Amino acid sequence: MPTPKPAKNLHVYEMQAEICAALANPIRLRILDILSEGERTNSELLEILGIPKPNLSQHLSVLKDAGIITSRKEGLFQYVSVAIPQVKDACSIIRGVLFERLSTRDRMTRELRRELASRTDGKRKA
Repeated sequence: MPTPKPAKNLHVYEMQAEICAALANPIRLRILDILSEGERTNSELLEILGIPKPNLSQHLSVLKDAGIITSRKEGLFQYVSVAIPQVKDACSIIRGVLFERLSTRDRMTRELRRELASRTDGKRKA
């Protein structure tokens, strides 16, 4: 049996897991999607998302801790933006794969229903 190779760049995997964990929430994915269109204030995000302010603060904190977003203060407003544009690109790729999977599943469901309907029609005629 071959000897397992030592993990190279284990730290990179840990960082990747941290980013993936931060994105493992539908609200945070929506926030990232909104911010991919451009910088927003916390107030704008609250209005768009329709969630309580403490919840938004918690979600933003998780995304900031993972280094996915950044914020800056200007006057009375806190502006939030994407710090790692490649993360939104990765999310877009995953979303595309999921849409394709759903499309395939829908097509298979329609085909199965047609097949079942034709069998039922065949039994009625017999």
